[in-house]
Amino acid sequence: MKKQFTTLALLLFVVVQTFAQFLPSGDPIQEGLTKEGLQRVSGFLNQAPVDKKIPGSVAMIVRNGKVVFQQASGKANIETGENMRMDHLFRMASMSKFVTTVAALKLFERGLFTMDTPLETILPEFAKPTIFIKYDTKAGKFITKPAKNKILMKHVFTHTSGIVYPQFTSEGREGYMKNPLAAAFPKNGYGVVLEQEIKKLAQLPLTHEPGESWTYGMNMDVLGRVIEVLTGKSFPQFVREEIFQPLKMSRTFYGLPQEEWKNLAQVYTPGEKGFDVYDDGYLKKYMGAPASVSMDYYKATNTNVAMGGADMISCAQDYARFLQMIMNQGELDGARILSKKTVEMIERTLFEVDTKDMVAQGTSSKIAAGLSVVIFPERLSKFKLMSAGTYYWSGYFNTHFWMDRTEKMFAIVLTQYTPDPHGHNGQFRHLAWGSIGK
Repeated sequence: MKKQFTTLALLLFVVVQTFAQFLPSGDPIQEGLTKEGLQRVSGFLNQAPVDKKIPGSVAMIVRNGKVVFQQASGKANIETGENMRMDHLFRMASMSKFVTTVAALKLFERGLFTMDTPLETILPEFAKPTIFIKYDTKAGKFITKPAKNKILMKHVFTHTSGIVYPQFTSEGREGYMKNPLAAAFPKNGYGVVLEQEIKKLAQLPLTHEPGESWTYGMNMDVLGRVIEVLTGKSFPQFVREEIFQPLKMSRTFYGLPQEEWKNLAQVYTPGEKGFDVYDDGYLKKYMGAPASVSMDYYKATNTNVAMGGADMISCAQDYARFLQMIMNQGELDGARILSKKTVEMIERTLFEVDTKDMVAQGTSSKIAAGLSVVIFPERLSKFKLMSAGTYYWSGYFNTHFWMDRTEKMFAIVLTQYTPDPHGHNGQFRHLAWGSIGK
């Protein structure tokens, strides 16, 4: 056992020293983790691809500001036999939302709007919103009524605006899927122009009165456009200048440089014989995406167009820089991104929502919500190996993070496999927190 752990510790040391160019490495034992616990984490990650539960993954644990565990397991590309590496890039999907939220909160701090500012004062296309009643299939149109409430900025930040994700909508889904939003996508599917996208989105009815319910929707795309209008810069340019560059997130992109294409992990989905490549056909099948939208969206040559809710590509090391800034209450290595009080607002339980509202025909479970994070209050964490107040977020292609401020620890696990029927990422979280000794 001692020899095995020595080998593991050496492996971790080499991996950390080779790839962790940004956050400092730390001795796992000195930082309070146990050798037995880390062995379980490492063994689980290595065994999952062997058992064909996932193709591959990259995982990282950070405690007290130090990288105490990193491991790449399985394959990044099954067809070529390429092994997963710590420096592989991932489609972060909805993990982009947390970054977009932070970017918009910078403008909130500067007083460019309040949480009670009507959205229409920034984006006039959202004046006079309508509320969905039903979709008339024969007539091919929505039956709506005027909204009683205005959409406020706090509604956009919290997914309580009534703005939908067409593909995740249960009632009236046929109508939403035939919406004019598809016209905002270029014919090659690369690079959505936010101004066009948001003006099309504003033509759709809201699924409920603003502020009266919670629906997972395209709110972060709206925030991206808000940033453009208020700053005069493209959304990606603002994020690069205000977040990526100060945090030295040098391998995080909207639109991937061609020299980095080879470092992007392939996306897979469960297939009859194991894993199928998640191609444009699956994108249309699962997401109802317009025919023009492609899984090759990362090849966008115009890096100043992107969707705030989904388009970011990054790696574990870069996203760890971002999360450590949050853990440090808004600052990292002398770069102040947010104020302490703004970070506290992000982590505050604002309300509880039902997870069945997150996806069409989803299962029902109450969760607590902050700003772009799901929070485990004491009531929900009693039978889990995490502290009350731990929060997380994830992405469609199964990228996840969790942050436990009490333990000064966060973890990241990145896969490119959807859907995941085995709960891989939740098992990793359980084992990671089970490795805490002191």
